[in-house]
Amino acid sequence: VVLITERPFEIGDWVATPDVEGTVEDITLRSTRIRTLDGTLTTVPNQKFSAAAITNWSRMDRRLAKFTLGLEYRTRPDDVRAVLKDVREMLCAHPHVHADTVQARLLDFGASSLDVTVQFYTKDTAITEYRAVREDINFRILDILAAHQVSLAFPSRSIYFAENPQRSDPL
Repeated sequence: VVLITERPFEIGDWVATPDVEGTVEDITLRSTRIRTLDGTLTTVPNQKFSAAAITNWSRMDRRLAKFTLGLEYRTRPDDVRAVLKDVREMLCAHPHVHADTVQARLLDFGASSLDVTVQFYTKDTAITEYRAVREDINFRILDILAAHQVSLAFPSRSIYFAENPQRSDPL
């Protein structure tokens, strides 16, 4: 009854529950068949859907992208500001990004990097198109970093050895 009255999904939708995720292939009065991400066909009794949270990925109007750029600690503050400005401008002008959702901020001083959080929503929700947009944006960010001669950091640790002037024997 829930599936008929509320219609949380229909054939062709990509859905996820705590037990199964995939594309809905068939809905009958008794069960729903879902093709999982690994290609298997799973039959789920409809009564399970009435008690479970259902996420219908096909009905989202935007998809969140959020990641951290770790800039080297030697990056000058003015260069960080310029990179952030250019990243925000690029994202706001990007045809596949909701401009009103763009954020690019220096939020943390990480263990080995200046951590810039970048967050925005894409207009493309299908996974293939979303990944193509993310790749395009990543290349544009790399171009911005190169234009400002700013490098990404990698995890590193500095070790300093103190001299012990009272010790006379070599190590």
